[in-house]
Amino acid sequence: MPSNTWPDRLARAFAMLRGAVLALYSVMLFISPEKMIAGSSNEPARTLALMFASRTILLGIAFIVLAIRGKREGIAGLLLADAALQFFDTGMALMTDKGALAVLPATIGILDAWAGLFLMRAARVSAALPPA
Repeated sequence: MPSNTWPDRLARAFAMLRGAVLALYSVMLFISPEKMIAGSSNEPARTLALMFASRTILLGIAFIVLAIRGKREGIAGLLLADAALQFFDTGMALMTDKGALAVLPATIGILDAWAGLFLMRAARVSAALPPA
């Protein structure tokens, strides 16, 4: 059940934006893997691009479809799972002494976690309310 509160709309818009960014990046990875994955030869880059992009496109489409349909629990689950992966990427960057690379996944992870937790709470509150 979609809500008209601004945080709910913001969280759903973030999920749609996140899905669009994932899908666009994946398309670019399909089109030109050599430019997206610097320092690799053509064939290994293309193979890696196909493996990575196919899963990322699915995740991006899931974000967009669930946000459009207003499925709070589904979006929340995807966002929290993505937050966990972003925090893993942050940890990997920090462990390899690449602190500057940790900023973006940490920021995305925080936004993912906020939006996921907000939507989870909003779903529980709306489920507890009597039907109008």
